[in-house]
Amino acid sequence: MEIAFVLLHVSTLLTLILLVLLWRIKNKKPLHKYFNLAILDIFLWCLVSLIQQYIGKSDDITISILISNLIDSFIGFLSFLLFFIGYAYSKSGYEINKKLNLLFLIPVISAILIWTNEFHHLVYIVYSNVNSERVRGFVAYAITIVDYAFVIVGLYYLLRFSIKNSGFFSKQSFLIVIGALIPILVNLVYFINLVTFPSYFQAIAFSMTVVCLFIAMLRFDLFTIVPVALQTVVDHISDSYIVLSDTTIITDFNKTFVDTFKSVYSAKRKEPLEDLLVILKDEDDSINTNLAKSIAEKKTLNFEVHINVPDKNFDKYFIIEITPIVSNAQIICTIILFKDVTEQKKDAELIAKTQYMLIESEHLASLGQLVGGIAHNLKTPIMSIAGGLEGLSDLINEYDESVDDADVTPDDHREIAEEMRTWIGKMREYTAYMSDIISTVKGQAAQLTASMTDSFSIKELIKRVDILMNHELKRFSCQLNVQCSIDKRTKVKGEINSFIQVINNLITNSIEAYEGKEGLIEFSISREESQIRFEIKDTASGMPEDVKDRLFKEMITTKAKNGTGLGLYISYSTITGRFGGEMWFESVHGMGTTFYIMIPAA
Repeated sequence: MEIAFVLLHVSTLLTLILLVLLWRIKNKKPLHKYFNLAILDIFLWCLVSLIQQYIGKSDDITISILISNLIDSFIGFLSFLLFFIGYAYSKSGYEINKKLNLLFLIPVISAILIWTNEFHHLVYIVYSNVNSERVRGFVAYAITIVDYAFVIVGLYYLLRFSIKNSGFFSKQSFLIVIGALIPILVNLVYFINLVTFPSYFQAIAFSMTVVCLFIAMLRFDLFTIVPVALQTVVDHISDSYIVLSDTTIITDFNKTFVDTFKSVYSAKRKEPLEDLLVILKDEDDSINTNLAKSIAEKKTLNFEVHINVPDKNFDKYFIIEITPIVSNAQIICTIILFKDVTEQKKDAELIAKTQYMLIESEHLASLGQLVGGIAHNLKTPIMSIAGGLEGLSDLINEYDESVDDADVTPDDHREIAEEMRTWIGKMREYTAYMSDIISTVKGQAAQLTASMTDSFSIKELIKRVDILMNHELKRFSCQLNVQCSIDKRTKVKGEINSFIQVINNLITNSIEAYEGKEGLIEFSISREESQIRFEIKDTASGMPEDVKDRLFKEMITTKAKNGTGLGLYISYSTITGRFGGEMWFESVHGMGTTFYIMIPAA
């Protein structure tokens, strides 16, 4: 027994050290508090057992009963503390329902019954220092049953939340369970008197509990509760996942998966994946196909599926990632991750639809500008032609009357003919001008459907820009100053109508930057080796810094509700995409803006 007595001292000392270490933890959670109380209970139990051994030879029955009552009370409170430790683990160590603390009334009532036994003898009918000679009452058995029930429930919580973590025991809770079971089994054997041994053996058994807790703290960082909290963490992940065994049986899933598919599938563990695929089968059966491929090739696969179950009102898009988990060249499980991208798909469709409407709006705005230019440019030649026709009509009448007039000489006839030729010459110029306008407008209207030419001359570009922008410039009292320092016969590679739209858009922006005031816009054309450089400069309001940083990168406008932001965005895309060129700008707020375009010569 001397070895057992030494072990009792060791158990008491280890418990005291653990108590001090636990008590020094700052920012204690409920889990820490219950652990502190449990270790304090164990320390007091060991201490009382140690005192009992030092006075064990005393025949004073009063002291023996006092020590026995203390030990029985410690056991009662410890069973409830073990329950709360397990429950706190299941809550990841955080706050638990305070009403559960009312359960401590049970060990309090049990302690009262134990300490008042001499008045009612419901706990011990006959008390003896020898365990085998004690006669216990029904209350002692009831207290023991309740104590073990709470211990079992506490251990259940620990085991349950350990097993749920990826299907294997966490080392933390495993050590706690082992540490708790040893003294519990010793206590059970002592209570039913299966084997006769001194009562302080129960306290010694707690030295194993202390060792297990020491290992859990020092080796596995006990109070971080990472393994037990793992299920709580994955339940808060926004993506759904399921875990399959090597035989494609569903072994685990998170709460997000349950919530996402609850309208079409009741998630259950140990069910074959086929039951889920029957419900979630997409048009191409891509889940099943890619799962087989992923397992066969032992690599992660990503793909998108559309799952539609009309009768369940379930219509969603998912990005699915299948990842086989390989150990020692063998697949031990497979994780299928479901990322719900339904909202993103709807947003993308809405953006595409909105962008299409904006482009159409921009086209209609351009068309309105084009029609205004046509009306203005055709008005003058049409009126002139009408005047010419009226003049010709008068000359015809004059000639008709002079046929039989003897006073009209041949010179008079020649004069009438000359005046006719003059009017016809003027009308020919007007009709040629109208023909140019119609050709230019026709080209602009057809630019989105087909390319008219592979290259164009600088002369043709300047002429068309003048025709199309003439009305807009006069309307807003702006002047376009064209400066060309290269041969106007120089050819530019590309489709003229697309390039004209870019130039016109830049000129229009400069006109609007003057905000209705008179202004000068400079359109310069020069050459740099094999590149042709175009500059469009104004001295208007310029652009603020926040706009400059985002220009060309997104659809942005400084015209508030009067602009879409598409003009420059499309212009930049046209120059870089269709012409293989570059486009940039310089702008000083309050001083003006210059846009530069550099494209290859033909």
